[in-house]
Amino acid sequence: MKRKRRKLAAIICALTLALSSAVPVSACTPPLKPPSVEIPDITFQPDDALKEAISNAAKNWILKCVLATPTVEYASYYKSASRYWSYGILNVKWDPIEDATSYEVCITKEDGVEKVFTTTYNSLFVSDRFDDFVENGMDGATVKVKAYGDGDKFSLWSDEVTVSRFDF
Repeated sequence: MKRKRRKLAAIICALTLALSSAVPVSACTPPLKPPSVEIPDITFQPDDALKEAISNAAKNWILKCVLATPTVEYASYYKSASRYWSYGILNVKWDPIEDATSYEVCITKEDGVEKVFTTTYNSLFVSDRFDDFVENGMDGATVKVKAYGDGDKFSLWSDEVTVSRFDF
């Protein structure tokens, strides 16, 4: 019985201590009412001179940074197979672009998987012996080319060309 009284007294003391420390804190804390500030809508209309300056800046940047778009001359995949060995070669050629220092060649397979090759020449020659992407065949694949120059110069992507397949 003595133990029960001690436990009961300890519980009452703990509750009294908890309530006595929580009540003054909430009584002293003022309610939080942030000030309401209305932000007016801001509309900006540039005058005709500023509109023309922005348009000219964009046109000058495009003229300065955009190279001519490459045209793919041909894209072909040669596949040869015999009883003991086989090989495949992807060959892509496009017209050279003035001031281009490198090219990206994006090849997209029929299932949507793509790989981008970078070269400094205006052609790409890839053997299936050295690249697993070409090793699995190029049926239904498409090719597009983009040129890059010094600084920020670049071209748009060429039209997509379907890879032709030749078997020997």
